Amino acid sequence: MTTSSGISGITSYYQPSITFSGLGSSVDFQSIIDKLVSVESVTINRFESWKSEWNDKITALETLNTKLTDLRTLASSMETLTQFVDKTAATSDTTILTASASTGATSGTHSVLVNQLAQSEVEAHAGLSSSTTVVNNSGSAKVFAFSYAGGASVSISVANGATLADLATAINSSGANPGVTATVMDMGASYGADRYRLLIQGKATGAVNTISIDDGLTTLDGTGGTENFESTTFTQTQGAQDAQIRVDGYPPGTWIERSTNTISDVIPGVTLKLVSSSATAVQVTITDDTSAMKEKIKSLVESYNDVISYIKEQTKYNGTTGEAGILLGNYAVEIVKSALNYIGTGNGQGFLDPNDTFINLAQLGITTDSDETSDTFGQLIIDDSILEAALNDDPEAVANLMSAYFQGVSDDTSGNITYYSAIPGITEPGTYTVTATVSGGVLTGGTINGHAASVSGDTLTAQTSGYPEYGLAVKINLVDGNYSGTVRLQMGKSGQFTEKLDDLLSVTSGPLNILINNYQDIIDSIDDKIEAEQRRVDGIRNRLTAQFANLDSVLSTLNQQSEYLSQQLNKLNSKSS
Repeated sequence: MTTSSGISGITSYYQPSITFSGLGSSVDFQSIIDKLVSVESVTINRFESWKSEWNDKITALETLNTKLTDLRTLASSMETLTQFVDKTAATSDTTILTASASTGATSGTHSVLVNQLAQSEVEAHAGLSSSTTVVNNSGSAKVFAFSYAGGASVSISVANGATLADLATAINSSGANPGVTATVMDMGASYGADRYRLLIQGKATGAVNTISIDDGLTTLDGTGGTENFESTTFTQTQGAQDAQIRVDGYPPGTWIERSTNTISDVIPGVTLKLVSSSATAVQVTITDDTSAMKEKIKSLVESYNDVISYIKEQTKYNGTTGEAGILLGNYAVEIVKSALNYIGTGNGQGFLDPNDTFINLAQLGITTDSDETSDTFGQLIIDDSILEAALNDDPEAVANLMSAYFQGVSDDTSGNITYYSAIPGITEPGTYTVTATVSGGVLTGGTINGHAASVSGDTLTAQTSGYPEYGLAVKINLVDGNYSGTVRLQMGKSGQFTEKLDDLLSVTSGPLNILINNYQDIIDSIDDKIEAEQRRVDGIRNRLTAQFANLDSVLSTLNQQSEYLSQQLNKLNSKSS
């Protein structure tokens, strides 16, 4: 006995249609249960979809954070002048000396005269007929002793049967060796029986690094089956000496002496490598490496544009298709974009026209693309010819705009008010008005940025916290009078980016991180809802499973009864026939 039934009409956007076919032993109860549970799981599916959207937003914000971090890392690597400014050094004759310059070098030209090179000392033995000639055939160990650089004598044990080559090896391998190298040199057949020479050379150059054979301790003395290695058998073929130079004619009549041919402590920031002596001075020219500076500017602009391009992609809106970026209308992203744009287009902090040659990036040929149809809309674009001209005309001014770091400048041309100091990270870059009164040769009072400053000798210091000038100190000329002027604390673009990005990337107060945390709270709340809903759906599945199990049992019983009745009817039919 079989029956059939149809169930339909339970459909929606999220709900699958359900059809039952065939009851009794042929019913697929698991499929029925799965479809009913699927209907009840609609809310879970909605929650999962919602959770996915928030996760996508977090991923986009984290990617933006990464790009901002990359920009900050790059900006911080060039936020000071010593980091940003590269120097290059060239010499008029590289066969005499070469030079290199660090960022601390001052541009200019110096005259360097090389009188002599630093040398190490070389002592050469009188020679033997072969490197395998035995130098100790006495029957017991002997000693070869010497001192180096004024130190204590060192005794080298020379085994019985040792050859000339063995002696060189013993000197080199000795743990007591103070810094010499021994070699055996074949001078050639023309030297006859003395062609193989033991050479002992100091490893270091300089006049103090002399070598002395100690005859008092040396027992390789030419007696008792030994070869003679006392001092009288050695000839100095090269003496230890210091390098001698004269820079810009100084010192007249004498020399600057150094123990090596690499000299880095005479011209600040410049390393000289001496190659040979000369009777003629060599010109050493130190200049700004404008090519390197240009590449740094370009790399900063590229990193900035990478951020702006990503923001544009994530906040775009297509009016035709209605498609929108995942971060469209996100207020934190707008905060980031506005902050970066302000630095990219605004004047440098503490820079003033016409006191400074350059006060903003536009003067370097770096402007914002305002063409809304352009692929680079909103990004910084570089006019290479303008940037090149600025670097060639005044590289120092370009460097200041890019990397001045809490650099103090006084605009008081009279010299009565001068910048003294500030506290990086505390005093804010900017322009401050200073007033001061001197009476009877004593500084009696003054103000900085309109606020009373403390007086100590000839110094005014802003000591009231909460004001941007806090920590700024200026010097006053102690000549009677009332003085007024401006003092500026400059911060270049790289430093501006670094400080602003520190704020934007703050774990506790950065706008992106605040949103990420908020979004994560939303996701955690959704997870709680999903968990609760899953428990409800699991309960429904368990209840349906039990109900259909009971139904299956009833149907099985009915089927058995149906089969029994059929059998009985068949028996009756067979008897009547």
